[in-house]
Amino acid sequence: MTVYLGNAGNVELIRDSGDVITGTVTASDVNTTQGRFSFNFSSGTFVTGDFVNFTSASNLLFISGFTSSRTGDFFVNADQLGGLRLYLTYSNAVAGTSNGRVTLVAPSIVAPATSISVDCRILNSVPKVLGQIVRFELSTDREAVDTTGLGDEFRNQYSTLITGSGSIECIFDYAVAGDTEIAVYLHNLLLRQQFGSDFKANLYILGEGQAQGVNAGNDSVWYEISGVMTNAAISCAAGDIIGSTFTFVTTGEIKLRVQTTTWGELLLRSSGDRLLLQSTVQGADDNLYLGENL
Repeated sequence: MTVYLGNAGNVELIRDSGDVITGTVTASDVNTTQGRFSFNFSSGTFVTGDFVNFTSASNLLFISGFTSSRTGDFFVNADQLGGLRLYLTYSNAVAGTSNGRVTLVAPSIVAPATSISVDCRILNSVPKVLGQIVRFELSTDREAVDTTGLGDEFRNQYSTLITGSGSIECIFDYAVAGDTEIAVYLHNLLLRQQFGSDFKANLYILGEGQAQGVNAGNDSVWYEISGVMTNAAISCAAGDIIGSTFTFVTTGEIKLRVQTTTWGELLLRSSGDRLLLQSTVQGADDNLYLGENL
């Protein structure tokens, strides 16, 4: 029997929100010199690194290359005054420099009297590992309803809804670098007023490439959850590392995934009227059929 260590665990966060908010952009809100524009939203509505869909019935007249388009998806860099700069990649957005920054249209092109109504929605982005994590916990509970009737000598219970809750502890950091999420994002997530504190996460108990046990080098075990952040705490004591602790409750389905064959080991072949994903590992019998017989 194999004993597993927590060293192989990690958390992948997926920024997500089902809410749509509407704001307006005027010519005076656009600064082409700084490549910055602002909405009539309160500061903190957007967090640097958010992948946002912008949609306008009158086209995105203030974004170069999108003046004839009604929708566009961009990573945003949000400054302390609520101003936004747009980028096409996450790494450029968190860097916040002029490299890769989307050009904005000069205010003179947008009529001063024009007020452009824009719908904003945070999209599912690529999962990013939460950096400097110390530990995480996930607890799943199933409610039970007492169905004991008169005359019964033993209680009867009927299982009903499943709920989940948990916590994440990590070392505090505020300087975003590369493609890694950090603690300050989760602190900001809880403080959002308009988009809420929804998120998705993959909680890895065992990750691919971190062999523990015989022939387990490519095995992965993880939970897929959607959740709402309910508490964010920070601990700061003299001589101690500053730490962050976050608690959450789950919403929707909780999935426990176990992967013993990686996609890189699967070969796509034709099998009659179906497509076959067949393991390339000698002696393995992991076949996945895609589609139905015609």
